[in-house]
Amino acid sequence: MKKKKKEKGVVAAAKEESGEETKTFEVAQKQKTNFETTTTTKEKRKKTGQKIPPPKSPTQNSSLSLPSGSPALTSKTGREKKSGPLERDDDEEEEEENTEEGVEYHTYSIVNSYPHDEKAFTQGFLFHAPTGSAYESTGSVPYGKASDVRRVDIETGAVVEKKTIPKASFGEGLVFMREETKNVKRNSLVQLTWKSSKAYAHKIKDGGDDDSNDVSFEEGDEQTFYTDLRDGWGVTTSTKKDREGIIVISNGTAHLTLFDLNKGQSVGSVTVHDNGVEQRFPNELEAVRGEIWANILEKECVARIDELTGKVLGWIDFTGLKKMQGNVGNVMNGIAYDEQHDRIFITGKQWRRVFEVKISKGSRKKRAIELGRKRCQSPKSLPNYGYP
Repeated sequence: MKKKKKEKGVVAAAKEESGEETKTFEVAQKQKTNFETTTTTKEKRKKTGQKIPPPKSPTQNSSLSLPSGSPALTSKTGREKKSGPLERDDDEEEEEENTEEGVEYHTYSIVNSYPHDEKAFTQGFLFHAPTGSAYESTGSVPYGKASDVRRVDIETGAVVEKKTIPKASFGEGLVFMREETKNVKRNSLVQLTWKSSKAYAHKIKDGGDDDSNDVSFEEGDEQTFYTDLRDGWGVTTSTKKDREGIIVISNGTAHLTLFDLNKGQSVGSVTVHDNGVEQRFPNELEAVRGEIWANILEKECVARIDELTGKVLGWIDFTGLKKMQGNVGNVMNGIAYDEQHDRIFITGKQWRRVFEVKISKGSRKKRAIELGRKRCQSPKSLPNYGYP
């Protein structure tokens, strides 16, 4: 979707909701983060013989992870939880839960941060574990610039190589296809286009086992095919083993469509919903841990979605993440999953950073769910993008 002229940041909205001032990016920079490699306070105290205080819990040093007003990640006794990602806080003091709905609320913490091309209007984003590279699809912003698909060094942000597509097409979601299908060859990148049924398949050349990092685009024109949808937004592979050759597409509605690359047609769809409300505008998609994760356009949030039912299983609240990279660029839009090492990367359109993040344990507490829905549920319309 093309960049709108002016937008209200989610951080500003969070300030209005809580009535509190959020910490500025400058304050966050003063803390010891993964962005720097300076001598720690602990090391300085060791040198001077000063007493070293006990380490702080995640909530005591949370300016880089927790949005203002978010539920704490420790129990009410002050004891830090030690369960893994996406696990519930079962030992917290009893509080009313949405047990029937089963939806969860998550926050995040930053594990690492990497450079990102500020000129890249990110529309599709994925991680290729065998080579340790990221692949990215960009849109035609500024106007007149050709969209492209590129291979990126995740740690340096350097664009290793890229291929442009015709200027008439606005690049959108991107997915890597491992299997051979009728419409797309094995080891191809499928790139959707905005407000169009046209898709591009970019063949990837593998250098072999002796040099697994030697992966590049094959020379020659890209292959094209058409979906039976009139719009293309996000795309990822199906999470189900019995759905080989099927990709999952979002298209500016509340529906996720299953498209069969062998049959060349849609074979089903589900409606994304939460608490009885349809959720429009799931944007960039990623298959993560057996679920479909989706950016919600204009929200600093990701929805965890059940592919079979469309039910939102959880809301991941990334409020403040854009501010952590200087509030540069447009909306958050980019989820990449390193399945081999269970790592999650988040970025946005024309952001200067890619963040490796850890997702907090899910909370089903009523107040947490209410906060998540207030911040994350989709807008009903986006007229600035042409979706009334």
